[in-house]
Amino acid sequence: MYPKLPPLNALRTFEAAARHVSFSLAAKELHVTHGAVSKQVKGLEEYLAIPLFLRQHGRLQLTDEGRCYLTHIQSALQIINNATVDIQAHLLGTQSLAINVLPSLSLGGLIPRLEEFKSLYPNLYVDLSIGDHPVDFSQSHYDIAIRTATSEPQGVNFIKLMDEDLCLVCSPQIAEQMNTLNDINDMVLLKHTLRPNMWQLWSQALGLKLTTEKKFGMAHFYMLKQAAVSSMGVALIPRFHIEEQLADGSLVIPFAVSFTSPYSYYLLTPKSSNCPFKVQAFIDWILQVFAPYRKI
Repeated sequence: MYPKLPPLNALRTFEAAARHVSFSLAAKELHVTHGAVSKQVKGLEEYLAIPLFLRQHGRLQLTDEGRCYLTHIQSALQIINNATVDIQAHLLGTQSLAINVLPSLSLGGLIPRLEEFKSLYPNLYVDLSIGDHPVDFSQSHYDIAIRTATSEPQGVNFIKLMDEDLCLVCSPQIAEQMNTLNDINDMVLLKHTLRPNMWQLWSQALGLKLTTEKKFGMAHFYMLKQAAVSSMGVALIPRFHIEEQLADGSLVIPFAVSFTSPYSYYLLTPKSSNCPFKVQAFIDWILQVFAPYRKI
């Protein structure tokens, strides 16, 4: 029905390059390389059999045809954008999304990030709750749950969000008291009581013998984080939970050692072949949030 319709990606690339009159700025906006922008624009020019840009002495300039084409393409892209906004608002305007997440995850940084999701879908009502109990979707109203597990969940649809890479962290004051990794044995070990063997697994992976008996137990990572900030001892905490504290200097990583625990984070949804739009929207968003922590 549209025999003269060029590839949409080429049109988006041309619009950005023409608006900025720069392939480099277009590449930055679209999160691609300069070469990718150049290739898309060249392909569009070959498709149209019309030059859209003049390239002279390292300078870029729109041709008259390119300038005219830009006006029409911007109008068309705006129509598509508006239509997308309208249909999403219609789909989500009367819906709610019930999400149940681990307490440490919500308090460890997910809640501040949710403002971004709400800005993308302002008409969708988000109902966030916390829990670490086993999830039975037939007995709950959740659309999505996030849990940790040492093996792939059964009886649900799941997506692995990330492995649990634990950072050895402490306050700057505690870090000043340690010169080598063996000095850990002079410190209080802040222990995750739901992961009682984690310090032992960590020390075995590093070939370190733990001799200290000084320990303080807490049930959640956010409690361990606050204890570490308060100089109560050293802790093993996933980086996702402590980005803010590492940035402001209230926590530091005294030694560059890495350790991946047996646990992984999973996003769970009811067992079904259909994925509602609201659920898929959250999945797409949270995969971007966790992207820096995922092992490719």
